[in-house]
Amino acid sequence: MRRVLARVERCASSRYEICTSSTAWRNAFDRSDGAPRRGLITWNPDLHTELEGGCDGDPTRPVTRDPTASLLHELVHALHDCEGLNPGEHELEAVRIENIYRRAAGLCQRSRYGDRFAPEVMKPCSPGRCACAVQAKAIGRPRPPLHSRARAAGPTDVGDAPRPSSGSAGRGDDSSAAAPVPSPARR
Repeated sequence: MRRVLARVERCASSRYEICTSSTAWRNAFDRSDGAPRRGLITWNPDLHTELEGGCDGDPTRPVTRDPTASLLHELVHALHDCEGLNPGEHELEAVRIENIYRRAAGLCQRSRYGDRFAPEVMKPCSPGRCACAVQAKAIGRPRPPLHSRARAAGPTDVGDAPRPSSGSAGRGDDSSAAAPVPSPARR
């Protein structure tokens, strides 16, 4: 998460803001075409609605929104925008990166975005069942379990950003608070 956020903060061509709204029915990234370009992430940290049915082949366990995974997904869109890409054309890439966090956090992974299914190489997996584990076994180099790689990666890896305090999640009405993503020059 921090790596993605750091890259968004360093974006020279655009400025991005995160608007926290407890009433938003979905999380979204919107951008303006003006100069300078601006992007707005609308994020509801209280949103836990179902994204798709069936987690890990179990139809009784839905894949639900997770606040951190959702914010990461939208930050990936901001990063794509910063790189000059159309974020809407890269939804499955945002899902792939979101799934890295979900897997590390022990959450159900997404297998699609809306009606677009992820390619086979992006399908949800668990340690020992991932395409990377199969490939590593095929070439004779076993990979360490994900949890040990995550521990060794340190605090800049996915999922280590603090969650907002309960006071920043909204006021229980239709109001929302905009928080600009700070640029490194202002620190």
